[in-house]
Amino acid sequence: MLDSMNSFIIAVSSIDYDVRQNVLLAFSILMVLACIAIIVVIMMQKGTSDNVSAVTGAQTDTFYGKNKEKNKEGILKKITLGLFIFILVCAVICFPVAIVD
Repeated sequence: MLDSMNSFIIAVSSIDYDVRQNVLLAFSILMVLACIAIIVVIMMQKGTSDNVSAVTGAQTDTFYGKNKEKNKEGILKKITLGLFIFILVCAVICFPVAIVD
């Protein structure tokens, strides 16, 4: 793992400084847009009452509870996960580009 990171850093160091700065700017803009999108998607999701139902004894074994993944909440959770993975990948790519001087 460390050898592959070192080889990636060596490969990045051969790229022109201006190109690296433009790549960092592009990835930074993409990450900011993804962060705004993930905030909006999270705010669109309904809160879960799983913790409250344990205290009150409410029954959660309903048709709606079993089919959550197929409705709007399930889709929003998948979008949230996808945006999180996108931000993570962008951050991992930007780190070696940023540390090479």
